Amino acid sequence: TPHASKVSSSSSVPQKYFHCGDAYPSLHPCAGPASRSVEKALEEAATSGALNLSNRKLKEFPRSAKNYDLSDITHADLSKNRLCELPEELCQFISLETLSLYHNGMRSLSSSFSNLQALTYLNLSRNLLSSLPPSVFQLPLLRVLIISNNKLSSLPTSIYSLTQLRQLDVSCNELQHLPAELGQLECLRDLNLRRNRLTTLPEEISELPLVRLDVSCNRVSHVPLCYRHLRHLQSISLDSNPLQMPPAQICSKGKYHIFKYLNMEACKRSQEELEKHLRPTGFNSW
Repeated sequence: TPHASKVSSSSSVPQKYFHCGDAYPSLHPCAGPASRSVEKALEEAATSGALNLSNRKLKEFPRSAKNYDLSDITHADLSKNRLCELPEELCQFISLETLSLYHNGMRSLSSSFSNLQALTYLNLSRNLLSSLPPSVFQLPLLRVLIISNNKLSSLPTSIYSLTQLRQLDVSCNELQHLPAELGQLECLRDLNLRRNRLTTLPEEISELPLVRLDVSCNRVSHVPLCYRHLRHLQSISLDSNPLQMPPAQICSKGKYHIFKYLNMEACKRSQEELEKHLRPTGFNSW
């Protein structure tokens, strides 16, 4: 899909994890020529702490890995392979801080995922995941979660437990609604909801310290008035929605005009409420 969003310059993730376009991480500590043998990659990982098995047509974790001491690896890149499920071996690397499983064919994730308690960056983009197990939400240090281009129809309410999360990318899925618990992610700065099936947005999002919000290419007709309280917001994208409030022509002008409209609408409604309460009521008929 050409529409997977690029990471903004305000991203909280160190830029070394990204290159241009939608192919997110290239874990530089272990980058190297694709022609290297798997054995060479395993050997280097044992000394460098960074495992690069990207683009090797792997259907499973290399069995020869048991011949190397990989217990201290902190970075692992298994992107662009043919993995149908999460290799159990990965869940034994409890020192892992970054893990990329981008562009595989995974349909499910292991419950052992929660072993990776040191993980701060996880990329599951471009797989076939229709749901996420509770184990993904038991990673206390996770700061970046990229699960774009999957088949997710919902996010679990347990997402609130990712208390350190700063970037969440769920673009290009099949989400029809969002849990109110999103509003409890007190560190979240970057939320990408692009290209889903959302018709409404939870008011709780207005409580987040968001710097970037992308809701483009959904089915949203109304932006909650309370979104005017997103005082840290630098970028908001609402294009390709059937917007009625604010009208699409307002939204196309950018953040300043969107917020101005929301503020004016909130003032107008407050005035209407005040007049309603002050209006004298007639005598009750008996």
